[in-house]
Amino acid sequence: MAAIQMFLYESRPIMPALMPRPKPVFDYPLFDASWRAACEVRPCSVREVEGFIKAHYLRKRPAIVLPCLMMLHEGQPVGCVIYSAPPREADKRYGGKVWELARLYLLDEIPHNAETWLISKSVKHIKRHHPDVEYLLSYADPSVGHRGCIYQAANWTSDGRTDDERKTARNDYVDARTGKKYGRKGNMPPDADVIRVPRVSKWRYVYAIKHRRAA
Repeated sequence: MAAIQMFLYESRPIMPALMPRPKPVFDYPLFDASWRAACEVRPCSVREVEGFIKAHYLRKRPAIVLPCLMMLHEGQPVGCVIYSAPPREADKRYGGKVWELARLYLLDEIPHNAETWLISKSVKHIKRHHPDVEYLLSYADPSVGHRGCIYQAANWTSDGRTDDERKTARNDYVDARTGKKYGRKGNMPPDADVIRVPRVSKWRYVYAIKHRRAA
């Protein structure tokens, strides 16, 4: 009997108060009202955010830099957003002037949902200071795990993928000696050790800017 009682005692579930609490799914802070109150976005030169550009996965500035905006938290730079000239066919595709959101970067310690807030602030800046711009365009690169969640959260519209309308796949070219990637083979050094790499089709997102008519 004593053995049976001991078995029953040891078989009882541990009381909830003694069980280890599971870790929360999201263990980073939310970009809430207190964060928003401590942050601001202002125009800056591309040189002021060169460190953020180098930390971005592309590691270089766009070829043509248009507005460049810096995000600050309590007066300290924490990230940036950069717009540039889009592909030549973009204006024709959307029927108006288009700018491309080409770089978006925030320090890791900034809450993840801050990207959407920064995009929203940049859109407001463009509406106010560049009324001739009618559409904003950006791309999400699945080769680095991007699917465009931040654009979806910012109410941008998905517009398929970059190679949806192409009959033949595109390629990038890598110099095996240096690992540097080129969009065109003709841009490579004459003595390059050329490796052809299939180009990953990117997700395309567009935002239509609506301007109020003057009364």
